[in-house]
Amino acid sequence: MCNMATATLRQLRHDLATVEAAARKSPVKITRRGKVIGVLSTRGGGKWRAPDFAARAKADFGTRFSSVALVHKLAAGGGR
Repeated sequence: MCNMATATLRQLRHDLATVEAAARKSPVKITRRGKVIGVLSTRGGGKWRAPDFAARAKADFGTRFSSVALVHKLAAGGGR
């Protein structure tokens, strides 16, 4: 069952682990009543890392910044 190219919505609900394992090898089309409603595939490699907000604040405001300065900058449209 790991060589699947398509999976039904019911299979996705009841046996997600198997469908997920197949998606690691190649994209799996998710069907409902014979029509493709989505494709499940893996994203790139590696783990997700949270953004470094402290480094961004330091780059934007230097070593000293206040929440007031941040609010003014965001209000002016200076966000990234």
